[in-house]
Amino acid sequence: MAPEQFPRHLEARYLRAISTEWHRVNVQQLRGALRSPAFQLVDSENRLGAWHLATRTITLSRSLVHTQPWGVVVEVLRHEVAHQYAHEVLGAVDESAHGEAFRQTCKRFGIDDAAVGMPEASHAEGRLHRRVEKLLALASSDNRNEAESAAAEARRMMLVHNLSTPPSGYTFRHVGTPTARVPQYWRQLASLLGKHFFVEVIWVPVYVVSRDNYATVLELCGTPGNVEMAAWVHDWLLSTAGRLWEEEGGGSGAARARFFAGVMRGFYERLEASQKKTTEEGLVWMGDPEVRKFLGRRHVATRTINYAVRSGNEEFAAGREKGRDLVLNRPVTQGPSGPVRLIGKRP
Repeated sequence: MAPEQFPRHLEARYLRAISTEWHRVNVQQLRGALRSPAFQLVDSENRLGAWHLATRTITLSRSLVHTQPWGVVVEVLRHEVAHQYAHEVLGAVDESAHGEAFRQTCKRFGIDDAAVGMPEASHAEGRLHRRVEKLLALASSDNRNEAESAAAEARRMMLVHNLSTPPSGYTFRHVGTPTARVPQYWRQLASLLGKHFFVEVIWVPVYVVSRDNYATVLELCGTPGNVEMAAWVHDWLLSTAGRLWEEEGGGSGAARARFFAGVMRGFYERLEASQKKTTEEGLVWMGDPEVRKFLGRRHVATRTINYAVRSGNEEFAAGREKGRDLVLNRPVTQGPSGPVRLIGKRP
Protein backbone atom coordinates (compact mmCIF):
# COMPACT_ATOMS: atom_id res chain seq x y z
CA MET A 1 0.00 0.00 0.00
CA ALA A 2 1.36 3.42 -0.96
CA PRO A 3 1.80 5.93 1.92
CA GLU A 4 -0.98 8.18 0.57
CA GLN A 5 -3.41 5.23 0.81
CA PHE A 6 -3.00 4.75 4.55
CA PRO A 7 -6.14 5.86 6.46
CA ARG A 8 -4.98 9.16 7.96
CA HIS A 9 -8.09 9.46 10.13
CA LEU A 10 -6.63 6.68 12.33
CA GLU A 11 -3.33 8.41 12.94
CA ALA A 12 -4.47 10.42 15.95
CA ARG A 13 -5.38 7.08 17.59
CA TYR A 14 -2.00 5.61 16.72
CA LEU A 15 -0.08 8.60 18.06
CA ARG A 16 -2.08 8.54 21.29
CA ALA A 17 -1.38 4.82 21.72
CA ILE A 18 2.32 5.30 20.90
CA SER A 19 2.53 8.00 23.56
CA THR A 20 0.83 5.66 26.05
CA GLU A 21 3.35 2.90 25.25
CA TRP A 22 6.26 5.32 25.65
CA HIS A 23 5.02 6.33 29.10
CA ARG A 24 4.54 2.66 30.04
CA VAL A 25 8.15 1.87 29.13
CA ASN A 26 9.46 5.01 30.85
CA VAL A 27 7.60 4.37 34.11
CA GLN A 28 7.81 0.59 34.37
CA GLN A 29 11.29 -0.04 32.99
CA LEU A 30 13.20 3.25 33.15
CA ARG A 31 11.68 4.47 36.44
CA GLY A 32 10.68 7.78 34.91
CA ALA A 33 14.21 8.71 33.82
CA LEU A 34 13.11 10.36 30.58
CA ARG A 35 11.12 13.43 29.61
CA SER A 36 8.37 12.88 27.06
CA PRO A 37 9.41 13.61 23.47
CA ALA A 38 7.26 14.55 20.51
CA PHE A 39 5.92 11.74 18.32
CA GLN A 40 5.43 11.81 14.57
CA LEU A 41 4.49 9.41 11.78
CA VAL A 42 6.51 9.79 8.58
CA ASP A 43 6.49 8.35 5.05
CA SER A 44 9.50 6.04 5.14
CA GLU A 45 9.81 2.58 3.63
CA ASN A 46 13.47 2.07 4.53
CA ARG A 47 13.58 3.29 8.14
CA LEU A 48 11.11 1.93 10.67
CA GLY A 49 11.84 4.45 13.38
CA ALA A 50 14.28 7.14 14.52
CA TRP A 51 15.16 9.23 17.56
CA HIS A 52 16.06 12.86 16.75
CA LEU A 53 18.05 14.43 19.57
CA ALA A 54 17.99 17.99 18.17
CA THR A 55 14.19 18.18 18.11
CA ARG A 56 13.54 15.55 20.82
CA THR A 57 11.24 13.66 18.47
CA ILE A 58 10.61 9.97 17.91
CA THR A 59 9.41 9.23 14.40
CA LEU A 60 7.85 5.96 13.27
CA SER A 61 7.10 4.84 9.74
CA ARG A 62 3.48 5.04 8.62
CA SER A 63 3.98 1.74 6.83
CA LEU A 64 5.08 0.17 10.12
CA VAL A 65 2.11 1.28 12.22
CA HIS A 66 -0.49 0.62 9.53
CA THR A 67 0.70 -2.81 8.39
CA GLN A 68 2.53 -4.53 11.26
CA PRO A 69 1.20 -6.17 14.47
CA TRP A 70 1.20 -3.87 17.48
CA GLY A 71 3.92 -5.89 19.19
CA VAL A 72 6.31 -5.08 16.33
CA VAL A 73 5.40 -1.37 16.53
CA VAL A 74 6.10 -1.35 20.26
CA GLU A 75 9.46 -3.10 19.83
CA VAL A 76 10.56 -0.51 17.25
CA LEU A 77 9.42 2.22 19.66
CA ARG A 78 11.41 0.60 22.50
CA HIS A 79 14.47 0.55 20.22
CA GLU A 80 14.13 4.32 19.75
CA VAL A 81 13.57 4.81 23.49
CA ALA A 82 16.91 3.06 24.05
CA HIS A 83 18.54 5.63 21.75
CA GLN A 84 16.87 8.42 23.74
CA TYR A 85 18.06 6.90 27.04
CA ALA A 86 21.64 6.53 25.76
CA HIS A 87 21.67 10.20 24.74
CA GLU A 88 19.73 11.92 27.53
CA VAL A 89 20.56 9.77 30.57
CA LEU A 90 23.96 8.27 29.75
CA GLY A 91 25.17 11.31 27.82
CA ALA A 92 26.51 9.23 24.93
CA VAL A 93 25.99 11.91 22.30
CA ASP A 94 29.42 11.42 20.71
CA GLU A 95 29.09 7.65 20.17
CA SER A 96 27.89 6.01 16.99
CA ALA A 97 24.14 5.39 16.84
CA HIS A 98 24.50 1.77 17.94
CA GLY A 99 27.50 2.27 20.19
CA GLU A 100 28.36 0.78 23.58
CA ALA A 101 25.93 2.92 25.63
CA PHE A 102 23.05 1.98 23.35
CA ARG A 103 23.94 -1.74 23.40
CA GLN A 104 24.21 -1.77 27.19
CA THR A 105 20.85 -0.02 27.48
CA CYS A 106 19.24 -2.67 25.26
CA LYS A 107 20.82 -5.49 27.25
CA ARG A 108 19.73 -3.99 30.56
CA PHE A 109 16.10 -3.54 29.51
CA GLY A 110 15.61 -6.52 27.19
CA ILE A 111 15.37 -4.49 23.98
CA ASP A 112 16.38 -5.77 20.54
CA ASP A 113 19.57 -3.92 19.61
CA ALA A 114 19.68 -4.99 15.96
CA ALA A 115 19.92 -2.07 13.57
CA VAL A 116 17.56 -3.86 11.15
CA GLY A 117 15.07 -6.69 11.66
CA MET A 118 14.78 -9.26 14.42
CA PRO A 119 17.33 -11.85 15.64
CA GLU A 120 17.88 -14.88 13.44
CA ALA A 121 18.12 -18.48 14.60
CA SER A 122 21.67 -19.68 15.20
CA HIS A 123 23.50 -22.05 12.86
CA ALA A 124 23.07 -24.86 15.40
CA GLU A 125 19.32 -24.20 15.56
CA GLY A 126 19.21 -24.26 11.76
CA ARG A 127 20.72 -27.73 11.71
CA LEU A 128 18.27 -28.84 14.39
CA HIS A 129 15.40 -27.46 12.29
CA ARG A 130 16.29 -29.60 9.31
CA ARG A 131 16.47 -32.77 11.40
CA VAL A 132 13.28 -32.01 13.34
CA GLU A 133 11.37 -31.17 10.14
CA LYS A 134 12.31 -34.55 8.65
CA LEU A 135 11.08 -36.32 11.78
CA LEU A 136 7.82 -34.38 11.81
CA ALA A 137 7.27 -35.40 8.19
CA LEU A 138 7.63 -39.04 9.30
CA ALA A 139 5.16 -38.32 12.10
CA SER A 140 2.49 -37.90 9.41
CA SER A 141 2.81 -41.60 8.57
CA ASP A 142 -0.29 -43.79 8.54
CA ASN A 143 1.73 -46.29 10.57
CA ARG A 144 0.81 -45.32 14.13
CA ASN A 145 3.94 -46.75 15.76
CA GLU A 146 6.24 -45.11 13.23
CA ALA A 147 4.46 -41.77 13.61
CA GLU A 148 4.62 -41.81 17.42
CA SER A 149 8.30 -42.81 17.42
CA ALA A 150 9.20 -40.01 15.00
CA ALA A 151 7.31 -37.38 17.01
CA ALA A 152 8.88 -38.59 20.27
CA GLU A 153 12.37 -38.48 18.74
CA ALA A 154 11.77 -34.92 17.47
CA ARG A 155 10.87 -33.72 20.97
CA ARG A 156 13.78 -35.67 22.49
CA MET A 157 16.15 -34.03 19.99
CA MET A 158 14.90 -30.59 20.99
CA LEU A 159 15.37 -31.46 24.66
CA VAL A 160 18.94 -32.64 24.12
CA HIS A 161 19.70 -29.51 22.07
CA ASN A 162 18.42 -27.20 24.80
CA LEU A 163 20.28 -29.08 27.52
CA SER A 164 23.60 -29.12 25.65
CA THR A 165 23.77 -26.00 23.47
CA PRO A 166 24.42 -22.56 25.02
CA PRO A 167 21.83 -20.03 23.78
CA SER A 168 23.10 -17.37 21.38
CA GLY A 169 20.44 -14.80 22.26
CA TYR A 170 16.74 -14.31 22.95
CA THR A 171 13.77 -12.89 21.15
CA PHE A 172 9.97 -12.75 21.45
CA ARG A 173 6.89 -13.26 19.29
CA HIS A 174 3.17 -12.57 19.68
CA VAL A 175 0.92 -15.44 18.63
CA GLY A 176 -2.81 -15.71 18.13
CA THR A 177 -5.45 -13.04 17.65
CA PRO A 178 -5.73 -10.31 20.33
CA THR A 179 -8.88 -10.78 22.37
CA ALA A 180 -10.75 -8.90 25.07
CA ARG A 181 -11.28 -12.08 27.08
CA VAL A 182 -8.81 -14.99 27.02
CA PRO A 183 -10.67 -18.33 26.79
CA GLN A 184 -9.73 -21.25 29.03
CA TYR A 185 -8.36 -23.34 26.17
CA TRP A 186 -5.90 -20.60 25.16
CA ARG A 187 -4.61 -20.36 28.74
CA GLN A 188 -4.16 -24.14 28.75
CA LEU A 189 -2.28 -23.95 25.46
CA ALA A 190 0.00 -21.23 26.84
CA SER A 191 0.76 -23.36 29.90
CA LEU A 192 1.53 -26.35 27.68
CA LEU A 193 3.98 -24.34 25.58
CA GLY A 194 5.71 -22.92 28.63
CA LYS A 195 6.24 -26.31 30.22
CA HIS A 196 7.12 -28.48 27.22
CA PHE A 197 8.53 -26.27 24.45
CA PHE A 198 11.39 -24.31 26.05
CA VAL A 199 9.83 -20.85 26.09
CA GLU A 200 8.53 -18.45 28.72
CA VAL A 201 4.97 -17.19 28.17
CA ILE A 202 3.24 -14.01 29.25
CA TRP A 203 -0.07 -12.30 28.43
CA VAL A 204 0.46 -8.72 27.28
CA PRO A 205 -1.78 -5.81 26.25
CA VAL A 206 -1.82 -4.74 22.59
CA TYR A 207 -3.55 -1.80 21.01
CA VAL A 208 -6.37 -2.50 18.52
CA VAL A 209 -6.85 0.58 16.38
CA SER A 210 -10.23 -0.50 14.97
CA ARG A 211 -11.71 -0.54 18.49
CA ASP A 212 -9.47 2.20 19.91
CA ASN A 213 -8.75 0.12 23.00
CA TYR A 214 -6.49 -2.61 24.30
CA ALA A 215 -6.81 -6.37 24.01
CA THR A 216 -4.68 -9.28 25.26
CA VAL A 217 -2.30 -11.47 23.28
CA LEU A 218 0.16 -14.26 24.12
CA GLU A 219 3.88 -13.45 24.00
CA LEU A 220 6.53 -16.18 23.73
CA CYS A 221 10.10 -15.47 24.86
CA GLY A 222 13.13 -17.65 24.21
CA THR A 223 15.86 -18.38 21.68
CA PRO A 224 14.77 -17.59 18.10
CA GLY A 225 14.57 -21.30 17.25
CA ASN A 226 12.53 -22.23 20.32
CA VAL A 227 10.16 -19.31 19.77
CA GLU A 228 9.59 -20.38 16.16
CA MET A 229 8.91 -23.98 17.18
CA ALA A 230 6.56 -22.99 20.01
CA ALA A 231 4.71 -20.61 17.65
CA TRP A 232 4.26 -23.45 15.18
CA VAL A 233 2.96 -25.81 17.91
CA HIS A 234 0.55 -23.07 19.02
CA ASP A 235 -0.93 -22.71 15.54
CA TRP A 236 -0.82 -26.45 14.83
CA LEU A 237 -2.83 -27.24 17.96
CA LEU A 238 -5.47 -24.59 17.31
CA SER A 239 -5.77 -25.63 13.67
CA THR A 240 -5.98 -29.31 14.62
CA ALA A 241 -8.56 -28.67 17.34
CA GLY A 242 -10.67 -26.78 14.79
CA ARG A 243 -10.47 -29.65 12.31
CA LEU A 244 -11.41 -32.19 14.98
CA TRP A 245 -14.36 -30.04 16.08
CA GLU A 246 -15.66 -29.87 12.51
CA GLU A 247 -15.44 -33.66 12.35
CA GLU A 248 -17.60 -33.74 15.50
CA GLY A 249 -20.29 -31.67 13.80
CA GLY A 250 -18.94 -28.15 14.23
CA GLY A 251 -20.74 -25.11 15.52
CA SER A 252 -19.60 -22.19 17.60
CA GLY A 253 -19.89 -20.79 21.09
CA ALA A 254 -19.43 -22.44 24.47
CA ALA A 255 -19.54 -26.04 23.21
CA ARG A 256 -16.66 -25.39 20.81
CA ALA A 257 -14.62 -23.72 23.56
CA ARG A 258 -15.18 -26.69 25.89
CA PHE A 259 -14.09 -29.12 23.18
CA PHE A 260 -10.94 -27.08 22.50
CA ALA A 261 -10.16 -27.07 26.22
CA GLY A 262 -10.47 -30.85 26.24
CA VAL A 263 -8.09 -31.17 23.28
CA MET A 264 -5.48 -29.03 25.05
CA ARG A 265 -5.84 -31.04 28.24
CA GLY A 266 -5.57 -34.35 26.43
CA PHE A 267 -2.47 -33.32 24.48
CA TYR A 268 -0.90 -31.95 27.68
CA GLU A 269 -1.40 -35.33 29.33
CA ARG A 270 0.20 -37.00 26.32
CA LEU A 271 3.25 -34.74 26.62
CA GLU A 272 3.45 -35.45 30.36
CA ALA A 273 3.56 -39.18 29.65
CA SER A 274 6.29 -38.64 27.06
CA GLN A 275 8.28 -36.53 29.51
CA LYS A 276 8.40 -39.42 31.98
CA LYS A 277 10.34 -41.47 29.43
CA THR A 278 13.00 -38.80 28.89
CA THR A 279 13.24 -38.26 32.66
CA GLU A 280 14.05 -41.94 33.06
CA GLU A 281 16.93 -41.37 30.62
CA GLY A 282 18.24 -38.58 32.84
CA LEU A 283 17.11 -35.81 30.47
CA VAL A 284 15.38 -33.26 32.69
CA TRP A 285 14.62 -29.71 31.56
CA MET A 286 14.64 -27.31 34.52
CA GLY A 287 14.10 -24.18 32.44
CA ASP A 288 16.48 -21.44 31.37
CA PRO A 289 16.98 -18.76 34.05
CA GLU A 290 18.40 -16.36 31.47
CA VAL A 291 15.24 -16.35 29.35
CA ARG A 292 13.25 -15.65 32.54
CA LYS A 293 15.52 -12.66 33.14
CA PHE A 294 15.00 -11.56 29.54
CA LEU A 295 11.23 -11.67 30.04
CA GLY A 296 11.61 -9.81 33.34
CA ARG A 297 13.60 -7.05 31.67
CA ARG A 298 10.94 -6.70 28.97
CA HIS A 299 8.03 -6.71 31.41
CA VAL A 300 8.88 -5.35 34.85
CA ALA A 301 5.31 -5.26 36.19
CA THR A 302 3.99 -8.84 36.00
CA ARG A 303 1.59 -10.94 38.01
CA THR A 304 0.67 -14.60 38.10
CA ILE A 305 -2.92 -15.67 37.43
CA ASN A 306 -4.15 -19.04 38.61
CA TYR A 307 -7.16 -20.56 36.91
CA ALA A 308 -9.16 -23.75 37.30
CA VAL A 309 -9.61 -26.20 34.42
CA ARG A 310 -13.33 -26.84 34.20
CA SER A 311 -14.20 -30.32 32.97
CA GLY A 312 -16.99 -32.79 33.54
CA ASN A 313 -19.00 -32.15 30.39
CA GLU A 314 -19.50 -34.07 27.17
CA GLU A 315 -17.62 -31.71 24.84
CA PHE A 316 -14.59 -31.48 27.14
CA ALA A 317 -14.43 -35.27 27.50
CA ALA A 318 -14.64 -35.77 23.73
CA GLY A 319 -11.90 -33.21 23.10
CA ARG A 320 -9.71 -34.72 25.82
CA GLU A 321 -9.92 -38.14 24.20
CA LYS A 322 -8.95 -36.67 20.83
CA GLY A 323 -6.08 -34.70 22.39
CA ARG A 324 -4.60 -37.81 23.98
CA ASP A 325 -4.37 -39.39 20.52
CA LEU A 326 -2.70 -36.44 18.78
CA VAL A 327 0.72 -36.94 17.23
CA LEU A 328 2.86 -33.87 16.62
CA ASN A 329 3.57 -33.91 12.88
CA ARG A 330 4.46 -31.73 9.91
CA PRO A 331 3.55 -28.04 10.24
CA VAL A 332 0.48 -26.38 8.82
CA THR A 333 1.23 -23.54 6.39
CA GLN A 334 -1.14 -20.97 7.82
CA GLY A 335 -2.35 -20.45 11.35
CA PRO A 336 -3.92 -17.86 13.67
CA SER A 337 -0.54 -16.12 13.95
CA GLY A 338 -0.05 -15.84 10.17
CA PRO A 339 2.29 -17.90 7.99
CA VAL A 340 3.84 -20.65 10.12
CA ARG A 341 7.60 -21.07 10.00
CA LEU A 342 9.88 -23.65 11.59
CA ILE A 343 13.30 -23.01 13.09
CA GLY A 344 15.55 -20.94 10.89
CA LYS A 345 12.91 -20.26 8.22
CA ARG A 346 12.33 -16.63 7.30
CA PRO A 347 9.75 -15.06 4.99
